[in-house]
Amino acid sequence: MQNQFQHHLTTSFALWFDNYLLRKGEAYTNQTGQFFSYTDQRISSSYNIFGSAYKQFVTDSSITGATIPTGIYANSVEQTSSGVILDFGNGRILSTGIAPTATVTGSFSVKDFNIYFTNEGEEDLLIERKYNSRSSYPTTNTNIDPYDQSIPAVFINTESIKNEPFAFGGMDRTMTSVKAVVISDTPYLLDGILSIFADSRNEAFSIIPASAHPIDEYGDLKSPPYNYTSLAASYNDSKFYIDYVQASKMSDKAQSALPSNMYIGFLDFDIYTHRFPRQ
Repeated sequence: MQNQFQHHLTTSFALWFDNYLLRKGEAYTNQTGQFFSYTDQRISSSYNIFGSAYKQFVTDSSITGATIPTGIYANSVEQTSSGVILDFGNGRILSTGIAPTATVTGSFSVKDFNIYFTNEGEEDLLIERKYNSRSSYPTTNTNIDPYDQSIPAVFINTESIKNEPFAFGGMDRTMTSVKAVVISDTPYLLDGILSIFADSRNEAFSIIPASAHPIDEYGDLKSPPYNYTSLAASYNDSKFYIDYVQASKMSDKAQSALPSNMYIGFLDFDIYTHRFPRQ
């Protein structure tokens, strides 16, 4: 199937959301740490895998002060992109040339909030699922499972799309409702992210095609470095507009049924664009 409007919306919103949070809130922490060898049946046995105690890593070089890794060190010897895959989303390294017994280290920036797309409802996200909390991560002698979702995190779901006639010639105004469920392990981080996006009304962001997403199937950058500002500027002719945004928190009574380390908030966006859907 060819990429559709929904795919372009998902790509554009995810890249904008990530950049806006990192840029407005400086929502990352610079780290230097060790990567630990482990196996993963989903990955070809030709790769040796080394995981950190953190996820997700910052990829966007437009974020001032963030450390974007371009390689790592194995036994104190720098290993660059040749033969090394940096899986930013899972906080790990895949290598065809580094022995499993090597001491692997690196420097990187860890996002304050992991970002996931989901089709699950709020009840499933908050009650049926279990999460690792970053505050409980061990930082020495172990890695975090790459396929575990961990908090603080934002779970983004495109809830509905509606077209309304706008102009002669077949132009419609397309309104998309997007909900973000925010799960934090501290009230401070929750208040911070809700405040940042409550102020995002009237923001506009470029429509970036799904094919231009900077991350490949391994979680590495397709063509490093990736700079959101430059990428968005190259697609500056068409925009999405945030017409409405509401930030809210789960009440203390409702939250009492959840684990004590979970603080819940919601972000509701109405996003508009003008297009010719029948051409």
